[in-house]
Amino acid sequence: MQPRAFSLFVVGLTLVLVAAAWMLAWWLQPVYGDLTRLGGYAERTHGWNEPVLEFDPLPTSFGEWTRPVDILVVGDSFANLRPAQQWQNHLAAMTGWSVHTLDVHRVDVDALRASPLFVEHPPKVVIWNVVERGLAADHAKVEGLCPSSRPAPPLALPPPMAVVAHARAVPRPHALAEANPGFARSWLYRGAMRGLFGVQAGNTVEVELVRADLFSSRASARLLVYGDDFNKAAWSAEHLRRIRCALADLATRFQADGRTVFMTALAPDKSSAYRPWARDPARLPAERLGELFDGLDVPDARLDLAIRDAVERGVVDVYMPDDTHWSGAGHALAAQVIFERLSRLRAQADVATGEARAQGPEAPK
Repeated sequence: MQPRAFSLFVVGLTLVLVAAAWMLAWWLQPVYGDLTRLGGYAERTHGWNEPVLEFDPLPTSFGEWTRPVDILVVGDSFANLRPAQQWQNHLAAMTGWSVHTLDVHRVDVDALRASPLFVEHPPKVVIWNVVERGLAADHAKVEGLCPSSRPAPPLALPPPMAVVAHARAVPRPHALAEANPGFARSWLYRGAMRGLFGVQAGNTVEVELVRADLFSSRASARLLVYGDDFNKAAWSAEHLRRIRCALADLATRFQADGRTVFMTALAPDKSSAYRPWARDPARLPAERLGELFDGLDVPDARLDLAIRDAVERGVVDVYMPDDTHWSGAGHALAAQVIFERLSRLRAQADVATGEARAQGPEAPK
């Protein structure tokens, strides 16, 4: 073969291979979820097909905290991953309350409390929104006895009033420009490992469900969960005690000024939310939040109970089928449950204030 012909052949073959990789990547559909990406699963099979709601402009803020707010959220990816979709936007739209969100991994609690903004304009409530699987690693370091808890001050949130906040339905992306050719190689390799050797490569675990109406994906009877969800199976009673102590300590520190109420909104793992509907529940770790809340001296939204009820009722895509996080339905549900918990705390504060007024000032001695 002549050098010129050989060069043209190499160039042509390269273009064909590149085009094939792009077309395969487009056929797999643009990678969106962390579970499909880590496990090498096709989005066309496991991706969501119900649109998600995204707010534009955002009725809440994220990142650097620069202005007074009613509610300060400190959370992990369940509070920060996709700002336009987060539950905080739903809560702000429902109530008119101002909300700002900080990344829990970038927050020094003592420095935050000592900041001029917190000292001069403390938030009326701090919501600690983190996921179940990370609790032991991040919150089980307290040794010895739990610190004495400080009584929560009355919750002084203003009466809720809905505001105009525009949320649009966003479909799953299919654009060729958003295809990821590099993922095609991962899909081929990890698919071969599963098909030939039964090995689940990556940090994604797939199990079969007894129901096929819980997700909008084509593989709606298959559940993808994060491998780190299994960490909670090793938690001991001491781990749970230490987590309770850590959360009580956070409440004491945030409520030290007598003007801020602290509450948690602990998000259950996806494996916990769907375990009752696994064909073989023993393949998934048991949920641990129920045990944790038994004796927790901090108000919590109890998202675990609300999510379990929603899944049982057949709400589609409470969690995204391709992702370890909530979809639009899950974020809207979380906002509603957190709003109801805050409303109860607010009502308790109103009752306490009314009783104090009814008693009147003490008679002089």
